[in-house]
Amino acid sequence: MKFLCLLSLLVCAFAHGAEVENDLLSAVNHVENHLENTHLQLHFLSNDENVSEDVPVLESADRQPRLVTDAIAQLIEDFRDVVINGNDDVPPLDPLEIPVIGPFDYKAPATTAQVTVNNFRMEGLRWYVLDTIHLQPDPTGFRRAHHYPLDYCTYDARARLGLLSHRAGGNFRVFAHRIEVGLDMRVGTNLFGGHLILRELNIKIDIHDTHIQISGMTGSNVINSFINGMIQNITQDLIQSEMENVSQMLSEELFDIINEVLKDYTIADIMG
Repeated sequence: MKFLCLLSLLVCAFAHGAEVENDLLSAVNHVENHLENTHLQLHFLSNDENVSEDVPVLESADRQPRLVTDAIAQLIEDFRDVVINGNDDVPPLDPLEIPVIGPFDYKAPATTAQVTVNNFRMEGLRWYVLDTIHLQPDPTGFRRAHHYPLDYCTYDARARLGLLSHRAGGNFRVFAHRIEVGLDMRVGTNLFGGHLILRELNIKIDIHDTHIQISGMTGSNVINSFINGMIQNITQDLIQSEMENVSQMLSEELFDIINEVLKDYTIADIMG
């Protein structure tokens, strides 16, 4: 469920200054940027209070805990409704509409501009796919992957250079050829009732072959050149840091949600 890393990447791009060379100030109608693979891993630990040591019976690798895997699969599928409609903690994510981003200050040789992005829109997050869930002896884990292009993200930017106002618009399109989100979980038991409880959650995110396309640029060449420069200067470090910010928020919620599912199951359910 860290497909949001792409969203964070695009939003964050507007919040980082980019140096623009003079030869970029010519008209740009179509820009493409290609990013290689990136990887993120987050590790979460539960409070050890009232939790036993690792469940020894999980060492029986030849038994498939169908009840637990089915419950987690249903949890991931139910999250699709949260993506579309939101809940108390997460706003609706598909489509995602941000009326105003900014204003931000940008500097280039002999030029300073303040840019506000209006009408930011992204679609397509609801089409995530759960590939497989597999519970291993210890730790327990599953891995899922997404294959999709996101729909167009539009921008309408304005800047004021001295006494002159500039305005520009265009479209972003993001192609994530493959996003993999893996969860490795260590499961223990509650000391009082023997029910399962999540002890550790290790989240792994891999983005393979991300393609960013900007098209339909209209209006001010100056603003479009700033946007072009930002996209061209996006680095893996930026992607990594913003993925971590979004991952942290959703992972904390996911930790509690998985525990809510596991508390209804015991060792006997794992043993089938």
